[in-house]
Amino acid sequence: MRKTPILLLCFVFIYSCSQQENNEPFRLSAPEELGFTNEFERDLDLFFDEQISDNKIAGAVALIARDGQIALEKAWGWQDMEDERVMETHHLFRLASMTKSVTSVAILQLYEKGMLEFDDPVETFIPEFANPVVLNGYDAETGEYETRPASGSITLHHLLTHSSGIAYDFTHRELSAIYQREEIPAIVAEPGITLEEVMARLGRLPLAHDPGAAYTYGLSTDVLGRVVEVVSGLSLAEYFDQYIFEPLAMNNTGFYLPGRESDLTTLYSIQNGEFIRFTEESGTLNANFPVQDDLTYYAGGAGLTSTARDYFIFIQALLNGGEWNGIRIIENNTLEFMKTDQIGDLWNPNKFSYGLMLTTPEGAQEGLRPAGSLGWGGAFQTTYWIDPANEMVVVMMAQVIPSPYRDEFYNEFEKIVYRSLVN
Repeated sequence: MRKTPILLLCFVFIYSCSQQENNEPFRLSAPEELGFTNEFERDLDLFFDEQISDNKIAGAVALIARDGQIALEKAWGWQDMEDERVMETHHLFRLASMTKSVTSVAILQLYEKGMLEFDDPVETFIPEFANPVVLNGYDAETGEYETRPASGSITLHHLLTHSSGIAYDFTHRELSAIYQREEIPAIVAEPGITLEEVMARLGRLPLAHDPGAAYTYGLSTDVLGRVVEVVSGLSLAEYFDQYIFEPLAMNNTGFYLPGRESDLTTLYSIQNGEFIRFTEESGTLNANFPVQDDLTYYAGGAGLTSTARDYFIFIQALLNGGEWNGIRIIENNTLEFMKTDQIGDLWNPNKFSYGLMLTTPEGAQEGLRPAGSLGWGGAFQTTYWIDPANEMVVVMMAQVIPSPYRDEFYNEFEKIVYRSLVN
């Protein structure tokens, strides 16, 4: 594995800093001025260099901010290892499930405007979800299955908390087979396929359990994306642009960003212990979907592409109570639904709000984020969290799927952040 030239990495970081200093409202402060140790950046350098040299990632970008000021924004390693293209902070990453918080904010905006209620049945917006049924038996040889009537309708609350009974193909084996047969995508679909037609098909399929009976991570947020379309009269992409991305000047975020091939971070995979470039042969996904210009499927649970800087703006706005740089996208009292437990005993020891994981005192681990923190991540090895206790937001992005080292990678990065936070 080639090492990134130190002088080139330094140039990238210095260039990024100069851009921040000349581009309000981004304020860059030395890490020690924001309560981090003098060794913070060095420790991150050592960590990411080791991950790269051990073939666990090709490259990464991290942004850590406190009190609304950027303490560190830096890139390590390679955007494209084979072509020796160095990672830079403006490069694009596939967000996967980091999309879910954006869709959840869109639903909260519509709630705030009085256009929907959380206890509304989803069939109010998507008729095919009327009279839901629960899977009651499945024959793997024939693909035939039996169902029973569900105990009640799926509500928007169930969708926001992943208690609807709608699964992902990796969270429920039998439903996975049914979803594949019915061509229910998780992230991207063939050209011309729309959210409207896919969600209509999904609405006719069985659930894993009665609505509200359990937590099952799945396509619930994609259904919410279609609800946004129905209520607003806009495509999900148009709604995001008009009510979230453009107001916040998130100019590098979208479902598809054609013409940005040179900015898209290469996707890698670790399979059978080997670190390889992700191709359609090594998975079922076309890795270039973020920069295609003929795709029409807007997956509200997994489809967005963005930069670390853009996503920082979004989560900093959440920490700020709904505004960034004087622009408010949602009221603080509405955001309380995203900051408080909405799932009860269906998920322990941590909890789930409307779109985010809430760290509880029981779920907090020594050396990691404290209780009250909010966050989530994405399947392509991206993660973020909001730490109100320390007025801090963190975004870290790499691109590896699958990776047996992902949790270890996240935990060690997080430990460095908190070990370096001294006041």
